[in-house]
Amino acid sequence: MWNTFGTYILRNRFWILVALGVFTLGMGFFATKVQMTYDFAKVIPQDDPDFIEYVKFKETFGEDGNIMVIGVQQDKLFQQKFFSDWANLCDDIEKIEGVEKVLSITKLYNLYKNDSTQLLELKPLVVSKFKTQSDVDSFERQLKDLRFYEGLLYNPESQVTLMAVTLKKDKLDSKARIPLVKSIEERANLLGAKHNTQIHLSGLPYVRTIYSSKVSDEIKIFTYLSIAVTALFIFIFFKFFSAVIFSIIIVVIGVITTLGTLAIFGYKITLLTGILPPLMVIIGVQNCIYLLNVYHQEFSKHGNKMLAILRLISKNGLALFLTNVTTAVGFVVFSFSGSAMLDQFSIVSGIVIMVIYIISLVFIPVVYSYLPPPQPHHIKHLDGKRLNKVLDYCNYLVYNKRKLIYITTILLLVVSVFGAFKVKNLGYVVDDLPESDKVYQDLKFFEKHLKGTLPFEIKIDTKREDGIKDYVVLQKINRLEKELHQYAEFSRPVSIVDFLKFANQAMNNGEARFYVVPSVVDITNIVDFLPKGGNSKGLLKSMVDSNFRVARVSVQMADIGSQKMKVLSASVQQKIDSIFPKDKYDVKITGTSAIFLKGNDYLIENLIQSMISALVIISIMMAFLFFSWKMVLISLIPNLIPLIMTFGIMGYFDIRLKPSTIIIFSIAYGIVVDFTIHYLAKYRNSLKKHNWDMSLAIPESLMEAGPSIIYTAVALFAGFIIFAASNFGGTVALGVLTSLALLFGMFMNLLLLPSMLLSLAKSINAKEEFETVLVDVEPED
Repeated sequence: MWNTFGTYILRNRFWILVALGVFTLGMGFFATKVQMTYDFAKVIPQDDPDFIEYVKFKETFGEDGNIMVIGVQQDKLFQQKFFSDWANLCDDIEKIEGVEKVLSITKLYNLYKNDSTQLLELKPLVVSKFKTQSDVDSFERQLKDLRFYEGLLYNPESQVTLMAVTLKKDKLDSKARIPLVKSIEERANLLGAKHNTQIHLSGLPYVRTIYSSKVSDEIKIFTYLSIAVTALFIFIFFKFFSAVIFSIIIVVIGVITTLGTLAIFGYKITLLTGILPPLMVIIGVQNCIYLLNVYHQEFSKHGNKMLAILRLISKNGLALFLTNVTTAVGFVVFSFSGSAMLDQFSIVSGIVIMVIYIISLVFIPVVYSYLPPPQPHHIKHLDGKRLNKVLDYCNYLVYNKRKLIYITTILLLVVSVFGAFKVKNLGYVVDDLPESDKVYQDLKFFEKHLKGTLPFEIKIDTKREDGIKDYVVLQKINRLEKELHQYAEFSRPVSIVDFLKFANQAMNNGEARFYVVPSVVDITNIVDFLPKGGNSKGLLKSMVDSNFRVARVSVQMADIGSQKMKVLSASVQQKIDSIFPKDKYDVKITGTSAIFLKGNDYLIENLIQSMISALVIISIMMAFLFFSWKMVLISLIPNLIPLIMTFGIMGYFDIRLKPSTIIIFSIAYGIVVDFTIHYLAKYRNSLKKHNWDMSLAIPESLMEAGPSIIYTAVALFAGFIIFAASNFGGTVALGVLTSLALLFGMFMNLLLLPSMLLSLAKSINAKEEFETVLVDVEPED
């Protein structure tokens, strides 16, 4: 079949190039349509009960993650010059298209009782410019009486204030958010420069925008860098430019196909899918190196160019297919996680890997069929003295130092297992950014002075209309707020109770002593005084639903990590259960922070299952190849040990277990298994050639398969290690750990695998184990 396929390709080579060109143009068109995502990745499945509850919460009360905050620490805050400029900044930002509203100490609202209309009115506290210092001083005294805002917008102890900028949802969900956020940031920085003070920015919209911008920049940088690095290594290996040029063409088509596939499926570029273009470059180069090396090996045997090209397809098409399938499996298993983010990553990567396989298998034979036969200097790399010395030394170790290989492997394994127990499962909402990054430093600024900016919500369902108006319920909410106030991780809680205290103060001429939970009679009067529309109604809507059945208690919190978050949530839930009996109330913790916690645990659990699935699927494939459980076991050992060693390194270097690091193992396993397939395919051919004599087949197969394994491992190492330059810690870990896993895999397949085969020569019947196979991976000539 493969011989017929190769003949067909060569006979129709012109039209195949035309079809490939049309395909590339088509995918290029779709690639121009791909968009960035401007939200955190969707981790939890949409049918998850907690996620459904979160969606309902947002439908009732609005978004909990659309507020950008601007903070400043200024001991001259209440001096007229700075205070006026801060007020002007609020006004300027509120005029920006895409800004819904701004709240700060210079843009506060106060409740007033209007006796003539019998309504409570929400009016701006500041109605004119602050022209003199006495105006500011008067405002500062008035601010102290408004206990509703106490601890929310201003920390008097550290002289820190913040501005809360609510952004419109339609702008947040589009690329318009980047210029919107930059416009706000530029105005804020101008004030900072004028007064020589540092401006701090945070909030989920800001963090997400910075993430998206960095991802967009890194896609370009790492794609170009991966192409440059791999091109350099191809030139070093083969030492002629046609190998470099045509390999680059293949990987560029792979990048275009990746972006086009994302657009066709309607997927947006996330932190995870953003690394796919450079990843596909690396995987495409692996195919190119293998095909070019085999082509030169074939040509060196008989000097017939067309025969070498035909055998390149007929003898190696299936082997290359299987290695690409195992690599694809390492990616595709992430679709088992149920996470939308990983589904997109796995689907696109799986499709593109197989498309690159087809392009590589077709393009290289067709192009080289038009070129002159390889010259002696083109195939000189096959007789490279340094490479042959390395392979001769590998053979020496296998035949003379097997005990040393086994002892070293066992020691490394023991040390790695010990390190693996040190690995921690810990994630953060704002993860992967280095501590030196301004986004990270600003987040810590708000956590230090204002307890953080991440939303933590509690939804209280009384199970009856007007249940929230019940005085007993209000007292329970007030009690819950007091309990929440005891947690160092939380800012001051805000709920309908605080609004009613605020209203009670307004009903009593603004006297601060009336900022208390109103009595049953007063609550009725306050509700009667509430207007049917306007600002006060909007403020109330964000705290309670229209039927007064469901209320929320909102706090802001620090990014304390998934482990502490889990303990904190359990503690808060215990407090909730002690205040609200479950038979009468349905009280749930929700919000972005709680959903993150659920998502992190969900992702880790399902990624582990995906990794196990990859091991099982690839093992089954190996079983079909060799029809021998002994060979499956032997082939698994040199591929599992590199993963254990990599896991151990994570423990010793305190690299946390999180989505960006756990995907390393199935990806690396899918690639390392390729080394084993290539080696065993050559090994089986050598066995048949030497009448099933293992002692002769092992050194020959090592000399034939070794160059491709070494070239591929070194090129992949160089390709993955470039991710160490990323701004995201998870991407750095992905690059470094995958590179190390591939190097470990190379050594295990060059040393441990042949050592095991040689040691078991007497107990394994080579003919019996290798003669019968489901498919002949590399058939004889």
